Amino acid sequence: MKIFRFMLPLCLLCATAFTPLVASEGGEAPVKAELVAKSQSIQPGQPFMVGIKLDMQPGWDTYWLNPGDSGFPTQVNWELPAGFTAGPLVWPYPERFSSESLVGFGYTDTTLLLTEITPPQKLEVGSDVEIKANVTWLACNESCVPGDADLSLGLPVTQSAPQINQLYARDFADIEALLPKAAAQAFSFFDIETIKEEIVLHFKPAMDVFHEIEELLFIPEEGQIVDYNAPQKVHKGENGEFVLNIKRADAAQAMPDQIKGVLLVSEKGTTVKKAIQIDTSLGATSGSSFYANIWIALACAFLGGLILNVMPCVLPVIALKIFGFVKMANQKRSVVIKHGVVFSIGVLLSFWVLSGALLLMRAYGQGVGWGFQLQEPLFVAVMTIIIFLLGLSLFGLFEFGTSMIALGSKAESKSSSPLMSSFLSGILATLVATPCTGPMLGPAVGFAMTLSTVKALGIFTFVGLGMASPYLFFSCFPKFVRFLPKPGAWMVVFKQLMGFVMMITALWLLWVFAAQTGMIALFIFLAALIVMAVAAWIYGRWSTLVHKKSTRRIATTVAVLMIAFSGYFSLKAAKQGQALAALEQQQEGRHVYSPEAIEQLRKEGKAVFVDFTAKWCLICQANKIVLHSSEIRRAFEERGVVFVEADWTNKDRVITEELQKLGRSGVPVYALYPADQNERPMILPQTLTSKVVKEYLGKLEVPTTTVYVD
Repeated sequence: MKIFRFMLPLCLLCATAFTPLVASEGGEAPVKAELVAKSQSIQPGQPFMVGIKLDMQPGWDTYWLNPGDSGFPTQVNWELPAGFTAGPLVWPYPERFSSESLVGFGYTDTTLLLTEITPPQKLEVGSDVEIKANVTWLACNESCVPGDADLSLGLPVTQSAPQINQLYARDFADIEALLPKAAAQAFSFFDIETIKEEIVLHFKPAMDVFHEIEELLFIPEEGQIVDYNAPQKVHKGENGEFVLNIKRADAAQAMPDQIKGVLLVSEKGTTVKKAIQIDTSLGATSGSSFYANIWIALACAFLGGLILNVMPCVLPVIALKIFGFVKMANQKRSVVIKHGVVFSIGVLLSFWVLSGALLLMRAYGQGVGWGFQLQEPLFVAVMTIIIFLLGLSLFGLFEFGTSMIALGSKAESKSSSPLMSSFLSGILATLVATPCTGPMLGPAVGFAMTLSTVKALGIFTFVGLGMASPYLFFSCFPKFVRFLPKPGAWMVVFKQLMGFVMMITALWLLWVFAAQTGMIALFIFLAALIVMAVAAWIYGRWSTLVHKKSTRRIATTVAVLMIAFSGYFSLKAAKQGQALAALEQQQEGRHVYSPEAIEQLRKEGKAVFVDFTAKWCLICQANKIVLHSSEIRRAFEERGVVFVEADWTNKDRVITEELQKLGRSGVPVYALYPADQNERPMILPQTLTSKVVKEYLGKLEVPTTTVYVD
C-alpha cells in the first residue's frame, strides 16, 4: 500500500499526457465543470451562494475531501473582484466505493460543491461582477484522469432582494439535502474515545430525527486515521444509545486532538442516507480527560453552584435572603430549618425544570445553552416586571404579606418569612443566577451537555445543592446566625438600600431587552412600567386595613387590571420588537460571527481572539473593561491578533454549537485561536485581568506583520 501511494503521483503525472486520448475515446471528457449561482443577482454586502457543478460521465467518479486510499480531492482557487471574500468549500456527504483492496470516497453522476461569497458593502448598483475559479479534479474509472477548468460567472448588482435562479434551483435543493447536519441537532448525547486499536463512538439519537437505524459508517476528513477495509461494528443498548467500533489504521500512531468527519446513517427500508457532521475533541472525552471522572465533574458542579452565591447576577436576592435569616434570629430552630429546606427545594426544583427543558430541547434538535431563557425577550420582560415591583415593595410603596420576599409583616409573626416566600425566593435566585456560569461551573455544565439525561440531571442537581448549601448550613446550625447583626432600626434602611439594588438589576434587564427588541419596544415597556408603578401606589395607598372593605376591593381590582393591561402590552411589544430587530439586522447585513470566518482568518496566518458574550451576562460586561482597554488593544496589535465578538444575546445556533465544541454551554467564554490551524484554541479564565490576557497572548508566535480588527 505504501508503494502504491508513493507511485500514485507519478502515475497521475504520466496520465496527464494521455488525457486528450482518454477523452476522445469516450467521445466526451469524463467530467464537465460549471460555475453556477443560486440567485440571479447579488446585493451589496449580502452573502450569496455559488457552486462548482461537476457532471461525471457514467462509470466515472471524483473525490471527496478525504479521497480514501488513493486519489486527491477537487480543489478550487478563486479569483474574485476587490473586496469580495469566499468561504470554505461545503461538501455534500460522499459515497463509498472500492476496487480490490482500495477504498475511495467521492461522487458519481453529478455533484455540487458550495461556497458562500460575501461582496463588499460599497458596490455600484447596476454594474456586473465576474466571479472566476480555477478547478482541478481527478476522475477515475478503470483508469484515472486529472482534469482542470477555468470557470467564470457574471452576476448583476441590484438593490432589490435577489431572485432564485430557477435554472439551478433543483440542483441546489438536492445538494443542500445531502449536506451533513450538526451533531447537536441529531444527538441528545455524543461521546468519542480511543480504546487500544479502536475509535469508539457513543451517541443517543434525538427524538424524531431517525427511524430504525440499520447501518452506520464514519468517514474521517483526514486520512491515515481509520482502517477503511475493516467493518465498523454497531451495537445498540437498551436505553436507545448506539456504540460504533471503528478499527484504527495504525494503533501505534498518535491520534489527533480533533476528530472531524461525517457519520452516515442508513435507515431500514430506505436507500437515502442521513449525514451527521462530527467535529469533537478526543481530549474532552477520552479516559485521560479531567472531566472523564464523573465524580470530579460533580465536585466541580457543587463548587460552581456555591460560587454562584457571590456572583453579581444573584447578589440582590441573596442579600435579601440573609436579611430574612436576621429576622428569624429569635425563631425556633425547627422553623429556621424548615425555611432553609424549602428555599433549597425551590433552588433544586428550578434547576431541574431549567435543565430538563434544556435537555428536552436538545433532544428535539434545538441549539440552546445554559441561560437560554434570558435569550427570550418575553422572559426578560417578565423578570424585569417582577424585579421592578419587588423594588417598589422594598421602598415601602406597597406591602405583600405573602410575596416572594415578605419583609413588611411583624417581626414576631410566623408570616415574617413564610414558607412560600422562602420557596419563591429559591426560584427567583435560580432564575437570575443562570446568566453567570462562573469559575468551575462553565466546564461542568458543558460536560453535562455531552452526557446521558440521567447523568446530566445529576450534575445540575449538584449545582443546585452547591448554591443552596450556605442556607442549609445556616438553617441546620442557627447559632452561626448570631454572628449576623441583631434586628433593629437598621433593617429599614437596609431594606430600602436593597430596593435601589433591585432597580439597578431592573435597569440591566431593560438594557438586555433593548438589545433584543429595539427602541420602540423599549419605550412601550418603560411606559408600561410607569403604569405598573401607579398601580402599585394605588394598591399600597387604599388597600390597607385602615380603609373600608369596599375601598380595598376597588383599589385591588383597579391595580390588578392596570398591571394586567400594561403587562399585556409589554409582552406584545417584546414579541413584535424581537421580530422587527431580526428583520432590521438582516436588511442591514450586519456582520455575524461564523466558524468559517475564523477558519479563513487562520488560513491567512492570523491568530483570532473570540469573545463569546451576551448582554444579559454581567461578567461579560465587566470583562469588557479589560478587553477594550488601550493596554490590551496594543497587546493585540503587537501579536497581530484579530478580535471577534460572538454575541449570544439572542438565540444563535452557530454560536451554541461552537460553544459545545469548546466544551462549554454558557458565557462568558474567551477562546484564543492560534494562526496555526493544527493547534487547538486556548480557553482563558472567565474572569479576566490585563495580566491574564497578556500571558495567553504571550504563548503565540510573534507575526511578521501585525493587524488589529475591532
